[in-house]
Amino acid sequence: MRQPSELPPQLRNQPFTVAEARAAGLSRRRTRARDFARPCHGVRIPATTQNGLMERLRALTAVTGAIVSYLSAAVLWGFPLPASLANVAVVHLTSDPGRRSVRYKDVVGHQQSLEPDEIVAGVWVSCTSPLRTWFDLAGTLSLDDLVMAGDFLLRRRNPLTTVHALDAFLAGKRGKPGYRRALRARALMRANTDSPKETELRLLLTRYGLPEPGINVPIFGETGCWIQDPDLSYEREKVAIQYDGGHHANPAQRRSDIFRDENAREAGWRVVVLTQTDLDPLAPGMPPTAVTRVRAALQERGWNPQPARSPRPSAPVPHRPDTNGR
Repeated sequence: MRQPSELPPQLRNQPFTVAEARAAGLSRRRTRARDFARPCHGVRIPATTQNGLMERLRALTAVTGAIVSYLSAAVLWGFPLPASLANVAVVHLTSDPGRRSVRYKDVVGHQQSLEPDEIVAGVWVSCTSPLRTWFDLAGTLSLDDLVMAGDFLLRRRNPLTTVHALDAFLAGKRGKPGYRRALRARALMRANTDSPKETELRLLLTRYGLPEPGINVPIFGETGCWIQDPDLSYEREKVAIQYDGGHHANPAQRRSDIFRDENAREAGWRVVVLTQTDLDPLAPGMPPTAVTRVRAALQERGWNPQPARSPRPSAPVPHRPDTNGR
C-alpha cells in the first residue's frame, strides 16, 4: 500500500486546518489520508500526535479563532474543581459578540466581550486569564467551590494573582452577571493557603460557629526557633490543626509528621490532626467529627463558645474527595 507523502514542516506535529493544508500544497485526497486524526470538522492532526485535551483545544481554536474559557480554562490553570465538573471531554470556547457561537460536538460556545488583559496567549492556545476564569465560574460553581477556586488564585506558593489585583478586577465588574456571587465568595476568600482542603476545613469550622482560624501562621519555640506552619491554628488558645491527605500515609512523611507535632506539643500547643473522614458528615443534622474535635480542643484551652448552631441550609458543606495530596 502506498504510503502518504511527507507533510511540509509547518504542518508537522500540530493541528492545522484544511485551508492551511491546501495553502501548503496538499490535495484534498491527501487531507483525507489515514495518517490524520479529525478532532473536529475542518481540522486535522497528525495521528502520531497525542490526542489529549491540549491537542483538542489547539485544533478547535485553530479552526474557530475562539478563546478557551470557563471550565476548560480552569482545567488549564489547574483550578480545583468538583469531580462532577472536571470533565475534559466538554470544551468551553468564547467568541466575541457578533460572531456566531462555536457549535461542535462536545463544545459549549459562549459569546462575551473580553478585555485585552483578560486573555492570555499561550504557546499553543489563548485562554481567559486566571481572574476572568474565576469570575466566569461564579455562574457554575457552588459558593464553597468558588471560594476554594478563589483561594487557589491567592495561594501561598506561586499565586496566580494578588489581593489588590482581585479587588480591582471585581470593582470593574460591578453590575455584571455573576458579580454578586463573586462578591460573596470574595468575602470568604483568604490568601496564603496551601490546598483546597485548608479552605474546605476553614469554611466548615466557621459555618458551625467556631472562630476563624489563622492560615499557615508559623509556630516558634521559646528560643525563637521555627517549629511548623500548621494548616490552621488558633494562636491565643494554642490549638494547631493539621489536615493529612493521602500522601501523609507514606512512612517517611508519617515520621516527619510525628516529629513535627511532638515539637509543637512540647512548645505547649494542642495539635489536632484531621483526615477526609473527619470532614464527612456522620449523619444528616450532625456536625462532622472535625467540628466536634476542634471545638473540644478550643474548650480545653479556655475558649468560651457561643450557642451551637447548625450550618445554614442554603450553604451545605460539600463532600469533596481528597485529590490534592493534602
